[in-house]
Amino acid sequence: MMYMEYHIYLTVYAPSSPQRLIDIARLAFYSNIISGLIIVKPIGMAAQSGIPEVSKVAYKLDKKLIILPSIKDLRETLIINDIIFIVDSSHNVPDLEELQIDFNNVIAIVIQGGEATFTKEDLALGRCAKISEFLPGLSSAVAEATAAILKIYRKVKYK
Repeated sequence: MMYMEYHIYLTVYAPSSPQRLIDIARLAFYSNIISGLIIVKPIGMAAQSGIPEVSKVAYKLDKKLIILPSIKDLRETLIINDIIFIVDSSHNVPDLEELQIDFNNVIAIVIQGGEATFTKEDLALGRCAKISEFLPGLSSAVAEATAAILKIYRKVKYK
């Protein structure tokens, strides 16, 4: 199925595990609705060995890969119109499927890539959504990325 050109970026915040980062990158790169992968504030081994591996995959697949030092650079550098943070399901926020999303905008879906949590300053730059099918505190970054892509795919398909 062909999709019109959407500008939806999967964004990984503070990834710490190289393997988790590689798994998320492959998920983003093989999705037909994700425009590219943005990595924000990589730390530890993810920064040292994960990013070089992800860069090779992005190059081989001719996919966009952007590495930024902070969430605010999404707006300031890339002119992202809509930043959606995926937060723990215990938060009192709507499910991603319930959000009104204008697919004419440039959109960043931001997941936590490790133990570092979003700051209040970061969250103030966008809006929050949850994946309500996950129990609080039990979802992994790869699972959240997968679910977020599937929910966005359904919104695109049935809009």
